[in-house]
Amino acid sequence: MLDLRIAVAQMTSIVGDTAGNLGSIERLVRQACAADVEILCLPELCITGYNAGDNDHPVAEPVDGASVQRLSELGRDTGLTFLAGLLERDVSGIVYNTQIVFGPDGMQGHYRKTHVPTAENGTWCQGDTLPVFEHPKARFGIEICYDSHYPEVSTELAERGAEILFLPHASGGESRDDKLARWLRYMPARAYDNTVYVAVCNQVGDNGAGRVFTGVSFVCDARGQVIAEAEHGDQEEMVMADLKAADLLDARRLPETFFRHFRRPALYSQWQAGRRGATP
Repeated sequence: MLDLRIAVAQMTSIVGDTAGNLGSIERLVRQACAADVEILCLPELCITGYNAGDNDHPVAEPVDGASVQRLSELGRDTGLTFLAGLLERDVSGIVYNTQIVFGPDGMQGHYRKTHVPTAENGTWCQGDTLPVFEHPKARFGIEICYDSHYPEVSTELAERGAEILFLPHASGGESRDDKLARWLRYMPARAYDNTVYVAVCNQVGDNGAGRVFTGVSFVCDARGQVIAEAEHGDQEEMVMADLKAADLLDARRLPETFFRHFRRPALYSQWQAGRRGATP
């Protein structure tokens, strides 16, 4: 990893107003460029809006559709690496909750949400891969909202070389203070246990389909300390953080506090095998 500036943005995404959402994304991307940001993460389903439980509104789009083409051109035009969420319909007809990575070469990859809770079952399917993406200055992984409750996901991404984990959300149903308190119980642990940077963002405001999001966006260093956070829970905001390669190396310097150094995957796989072979 090399020194770099990242940002997360809490954004209002209106369900079905894809044109308006794309305009907001472009505005935030250009704002990030003006601030010398090198990677920007936008919220879960920010392109189409979040409306779990409705299979018709918004309309799912293919990864080679008009929205992705427009944002691919934005990536080529600005040179910025940015992550944006799309309700994706695969060529097979299956719908996924997908975070797409854009950059100087247009669309550079995607991640499909791998853990789908009850409220979202039937709206989209779960993905089955945990890719790590390459930026000239860092490697990063993505976990969408509910994925962040599973420590194994963060550890696997870190073991595959991720130095930054981006956690885009569309999480409502709580006040800003309650959500922040809950997220601070476990998201910094993903950074601390795996010695990686963690960057979190959420949708904010009324999405026009009966949901109101209260923001909460922050960045943790590799020791699990919050180093930057949003000030508001009722408006769009960009949170920037300068990540230092020396700080990451220092956090990993001592094996006793670089906990992955002492992992025992063979032992854990024995437990898994034992559970599979257990008699009901």
